[in-house]
Amino acid sequence: MKKLGIEAAIRAKTIHEPGTQLIDTKGRTKAFFGVSDHGGANQSLTTEYEIMRGDLVKVLMGLTEGKKNVRHRFGTTVTILTQDDEGDPEGKVHVGFDDGRKEDFDLVVAADGTGSRTRQLMLGPNAPDPRHWLGGYIGFFSTTSQPQDSNCFTFCHLPGGKYIGTRKDSKEMTRVYMQMQGQNEALAATHKSGNLADLKSAWANVFPSDDWECNRFMTALKTSPEANDLYSTPRQEVRLPPGSWSKGRIVAIGDAAHSHTANGFGTTWGLVGSYILAGEIATLYKQDPSTAVVKGVKRYEEIFRPIAAAEMGDENSTFEALFMPKSAWGIWMLHFVARVAAYFHLERGLGLGSEKAKWDLPEYPALE
Repeated sequence: MKKLGIEAAIRAKTIHEPGTQLIDTKGRTKAFFGVSDHGGANQSLTTEYEIMRGDLVKVLMGLTEGKKNVRHRFGTTVTILTQDDEGDPEGKVHVGFDDGRKEDFDLVVAADGTGSRTRQLMLGPNAPDPRHWLGGYIGFFSTTSQPQDSNCFTFCHLPGGKYIGTRKDSKEMTRVYMQMQGQNEALAATHKSGNLADLKSAWANVFPSDDWECNRFMTALKTSPEANDLYSTPRQEVRLPPGSWSKGRIVAIGDAAHSHTANGFGTTWGLVGSYILAGEIATLYKQDPSTAVVKGVKRYEEIFRPIAAAEMGDENSTFEALFMPKSAWGIWMLHFVARVAAYFHLERGLGLGSEKAKWDLPEYPALE
């Protein structure tokens, strides 16, 4: 954020929640993790940089507004990608859009998420789907806030390997989070059909409980217009083989390249990966403009793959069994372990400062 010059803008849009809490089905706090405010590497479950997706998008869009060499286009998608030979010093990517337009570009970046269509066009029609199901589903939506809604990031676990949670980012609006482990035929079918009403009903049937605020939230999901922003996805991991984050002058970044749904690093890795990609291309451009893009996208993967994909294939069954318990006893054990972790501040060792994730962000004078 500092290198992008957006730290102040991010801080101005943070949601200022006091921390994260685990509650029981009566709404009683069983464990509380306070916000980390020291700015160090070891962050708590709630950091001083918590920002909602829409606000972050506005901040990033603000970096490009008013730039003469930037054009924003909405309501269209890429349908065709072809490109010249990698050795062609004047080579381009030839892009076709669904509105019939065709244009040439020096570089195409697939940044359209886990289910990236641009990535599939890059890999080719016969390439295997790199998405691997991790055994569950995640969804979230908006609803009108009520006085009893906590300002904390709140999780309420229910038997069956599922939880429902809330994050109140304004006086008027509460965001509701849902996650379940295991297969669900209705959710699987509605993800394929894309029918919003059916998707809402499928999620509502996952939480038919009278516990905590489930009835209120599921009623809002089915009937409230605010809930039309429902986002839902299978828990997936994108596992692209080494060397396949790019092909010629087309490259995948963020979740399109190395997604691990809900591991907490998606936005961070997307920004860091973009910075490294830009830095490598800018550095190589000063040496040889004709090969900067083709070499730069490869260097980006060489540098960043060991970090972003460090936990690929590691579904961490022990953690899943603890954090997504299937029984009431398992939920009691989760709350007990969480209370101990909160007392000794053990959660701060799980962030970006953990030994597995320690590394130095490259410096790129060419971007200064």
